[in-house]
Amino acid sequence: MRHGIAVNALCRVPRFRQDHPMGDYKAIDPIVLGWAEARGLHVYTGHKQNDVRSITIYVWFGARHESTGHIWIDPKNELGLIGAHAAAGAFRFDDAVPPEKLLSTLDALSDRLAEHKQRTEAVAQTSISPRM
Repeated sequence: MRHGIAVNALCRVPRFRQDHPMGDYKAIDPIVLGWAEARGLHVYTGHKQNDVRSITIYVWFGARHESTGHIWIDPKNELGLIGAHAAAGAFRFDDAVPPEKLLSTLDALSDRLAEHKQRTEAVAQTSISPRM
């Protein structure tokens, strides 16, 4: 299996104009947007009336790709920590990290989602294999 991204030419990481209000995400947007852009991922910055940072992660299985889940980031809290979360179905992982560890945390969350997907694929393949 190789990690990869389903790239949609119409789905690009947004470029913020200087006058675009970025709210509490101002300090971490360059990190999150740069990380996603390097992987061909789209960062969702709004949901309904909320300012969010959410990324759907994909993994390649042979010639096909599937979502492994999603990662979302909270703005810095009063302790200066950033909430970093990953989920796929019943699987969920939450962490709080200082800004300087956000890049490695995003990589780790993506890896955790890929590992979870591999395990669930293996279980699914085992459960549908014919018995002798």
